[in-house]
Amino acid sequence: MSSFNDRERGFEAKYSFDLEQNFRIETHLNKMLINWAAQQMGKSAEECKAYTNKIIGEVVANPRENGVVSLLMADLERSNTDITVSALNAKLEELRPVARAEVLT
Repeated sequence: MSSFNDRERGFEAKYSFDLEQNFRIETHLNKMLINWAAQQMGKSAEECKAYTNKIIGEVVANPRENGVVSLLMADLERSNTDITVSALNAKLEELRPVARAEVLT
């Protein structure tokens, strides 16, 4: 019975570790996407950092599905940038393996 409990604890620990890793990857991915969008809006490096913190703060305060994408799209439209939702989602998928590699190394 002890080996069963050990296996169960091992699976729980692995599950917890995987959840944490996925959270870290998604957070890093969102930061990369926000920074890219800020550059597309013509923001300086310092403004990009402040903008990234602002958007992350808004997403944490009001979590919802596609929160980062919808906030970015609203700001991109306000700044008269010709980036579409599909282009933003394509960039998100392009950055996903990069974010994963950066977090896992």
